[in-house]
Amino acid sequence: MGKLPITVMGFRCDRCGHEWVPRDSDSEPRVCPKCKSPYWNKPRKIASATSYEDFRDKIVATLKASGQPLTWTDIRTRSGLPQKFPNNGWVHRMEKEVGLHRQRDQHGVIHWQVRIGTPASDRMAANADAPTPAQTPHSTSTPTGRKKGAVE
Repeated sequence: MGKLPITVMGFRCDRCGHEWVPRDSDSEPRVCPKCKSPYWNKPRKIASATSYEDFRDKIVATLKASGQPLTWTDIRTRSGLPQKFPNNGWVHRMEKEVGLHRQRDQHGVIHWQVRIGTPASDRMAANADAPTPAQTPHSTSTPTGRKKGAVE
């Protein structure tokens, strides 16, 4: 009796990569037998990671192009940002760096605008040519203000 190749249809999990031949070939499995995921036949969505710099630049460009205050929904749709809600840490950082100003109206709607010519935006423009912390020489004093010893 000789050997011959037999081809059998099976399944592959899109989550863990496990391949298997089902016992019942009539119906599709509900879960992957290895990782138990019910989404075994649906590929993972790859989240687009937006960096702070991209986030900031898109918002500033959108606000400057509009010339008027906008709501977050308007900013998000016009600039094509994937976030449903803005990152609070990034928003506070933008308030300090680029002069972002948010104002709540009498209906509770928050309007965003970038104030051009504010000290924060002037400071950001002035710091563009300033050396980064890696380029500046380190201070000779210790962080605690003590004298340096032989070990330090």
